[in-house]
Amino acid sequence: MRTVFRSKLDEFSDQLVRYCETNTTLLERATVALLERDEVAATEVIDGATELEELREVSEQHAFELLLLEAPVARDLRQVVSGIYIVEHFTRMAALAGHIARVARRRHPEAVVPEQVVPLIRELAERDIAMSRQLTDLFAERDVSKALLLDSQDDAVDGLHATLMQQLSNEDWPYGSVAAVDLALLARYYERFADHTVSIANRLVYLATGELPDNGSLSHLDDGTVLD
Repeated sequence: MRTVFRSKLDEFSDQLVRYCETNTTLLERATVALLERDEVAATEVIDGATELEELREVSEQHAFELLLLEAPVARDLRQVVSGIYIVEHFTRMAALAGHIARVARRRHPEAVVPEQVVPLIRELAERDIAMSRQLTDLFAERDVSKALLLDSQDDAVDGLHATLMQQLSNEDWPYGSVAAVDLALLARYYERFADHTVSIANRLVYLATGELPDNGSLSHLDDGTVLD
């Protein structure tokens, strides 16, 4: 019986890794759609985000079966419960990539991001993608010290978000209110994507140690609430 349970638990863990890899790809393609005005990429991301939402129900059902039928204890129980939260975070991350793609498709064939702002948006995207790739590695390594590093990387994303919002609020902003609204939304989507990676890292620390980080080591402590 425990062999069967362990096999199901490993399958559930593998699903989480695949979700993480998929979200990284979705954000990469959403950024291509946004900065290169690629309508095909935008459609791919929107469809992919929808598919991931549908797969969430399968993963959650898998987790609930492990809870109800196998009665896991201690560490195994932590893994299943944390996995349920993580699936929800991944679903929100996919939705954020979908939002970025929708902005790009709605304005197509016009550019959404003014040339002056492209480097900042590109850096936001690159930092998010790097964090998501590190998160994928953490599922295998469960390295607490590496998980804690994501917090400082999230601070850098927050700093870029603040910089862009400052530019948008300047009286001499030259690109009009429509561009300002689009960019404010895009900055929020990228900033929230990074927040979700930190929340998932919290859960992986919890799996490795049995405790959530404290003393501000990770700023987005996961109390069960999932950010939009």
